Amino acid sequence: MIDHTWNGGCHERAKRRHAIVASAHSRRTLLVVSLALATGCATTPTSNPSVSRTELRRGAVQCLFAAIRYRYNPAVRAAAVESLEATASSDAAARIRAALLDEHPAVRFAACVAVGKSQDRLAESAIRRCLEDSDANVRVGALFAMHRLGHTEDTGKLATLLLKHNDPAVRRNAALVTGILVEPGAIKALARAMKDRDKGVRDHALEAMARLHNADAKREMVFMTEAGIGAEEVFALSALAVTRDPALAETFRYKLAHGDHLETRLAAARGLGLLGLDDGYDIANRALSYGGAPVRASEGSRAQRLLRVRLLAASALGAIGRTDALGALDRLMNRSTDPREQVAAARAILEIIEANRKRGFPSFP
Repeated sequence: MIDHTWNGGCHERAKRRHAIVASAHSRRTLLVVSLALATGCATTPTSNPSVSRTELRRGAVQCLFAAIRYRYNPAVRAAAVESLEATASSDAAARIRAALLDEHPAVRFAACVAVGKSQDRLAESAIRRCLEDSDANVRVGALFAMHRLGHTEDTGKLATLLLKHNDPAVRRNAALVTGILVEPGAIKALARAMKDRDKGVRDHALEAMARLHNADAKREMVFMTEAGIGAEEVFALSALAVTRDPALAETFRYKLAHGDHLETRLAAARGLGLLGLDDGYDIANRALSYGGAPVRASEGSRAQRLLRVRLLAASALGAIGRTDALGALDRLMNRSTDPREQVAAARAILEIIEANRKRGFPSFP
């Protein structure tokens, strides 16, 4: 989870990346939920540096189960939902279904998208109720989930929401899920959204088009990595990373070596990690315990930067997948008093364990 509330030149993009948590206050809809709100400990398990893979996984899952009940901050709950998507366990699926009833629309939206990604058919009746939700952002997530469950008769409503809804947060989320659907006609609708009066909608549409491997969108994103503005670069590198395009490896390597901001280098490290390259491992591992340096006014407070760097570092380590990062991630998960860091560390632990299981290395200390 990435907090982009830094660098005044990109304040509008920062607001874009924080869309539905503000809907407790006004708006928030992006699946990558803003985690720049309340602090406090979601869970405080004990740390053991020699725990087994099974114990590490169990601890990470229990951390996320605690976070999904964290009543003080819906952003933490939504992030836990997002992180539980990949666990593929019946317990995790049940908790995601329960999140469809959460009091906050950000959490319900995240749960809808998670159900759609996992194609959890046991959640279908609850998703149908979400189609009638009072919050249009949740309805966007429900339309996505229904499409993924095989009910495509209403999918066309997403284009209407993307292009015509009066709330830009709804249009942003419609762009987000359109980029995940991989449907004929998606690029055409997103290209029309690039003319939206709201910059956030245009950014979401560009990111979605890049995810769908549109060459023009990727070129624009590569251009944005040279902006020299930290938040702009992190946004572009993060969007490019999820395309997993090997042709972008040199872009990521260049920004890893020459990025002006630590955050930029960490986003590049994650991009390389998703390509199976560990060039950014050392910088990400060091940044996990980043102690901070003087910050410029445009970068927010020192505490904000510490959090931002640690979240990016955990995300990069999860993408890189090296098991020697597990000890540091376990310590962060267990010792941090910030639930946002706990969730990020737990997610990275699960990603590393799952990646190594798929590679055929089921056992390691």
